[in-house]
Amino acid sequence: MNIRTSFRFTLPNGSGVKVEPGRKATGAMRLIHVKDLVAIEEDTQVLKESGLFFVVLLSKTITELGLERMVTRKTIEKLNPADFYFLVDFMHEINHQVIKRVPIACPSCKHAYMGSFAQLGEA
Repeated sequence: MNIRTSFRFTLPNGSGVKVEPGRKATGAMRLIHVKDLVAIEEDTQVLKESGLFFVVLLSKTITELGLERMVTRKTIEKLNPADFYFLVDFMHEINHQVIKRVPIACPSCKHAYMGSFAQLGEA
């Protein structure tokens, strides 16, 4: 069973992103890797200014964004605040969704499926 690692999105506002005329700003984001978090923890700019954490993390995990050739910190910094917060929420949602879903196989019939579990504090 494969775990989905890339997710498509459409920005609610889309300002600050190059797009084809008449089109909405769309893109794709991959799941966070541990190496992304380690790199951010070692980044001297993030250590000086903790507010850059999500800017840097988004620049590492967004693989496509409109017609932008490369997604960098400057790309993320140009986003409309509503788009930035949408992407932070989207990043949390896709990463937590994967964590909550686990492959399960029935021990007697060997049927495989994706199961989910509740985290502590959830009803």
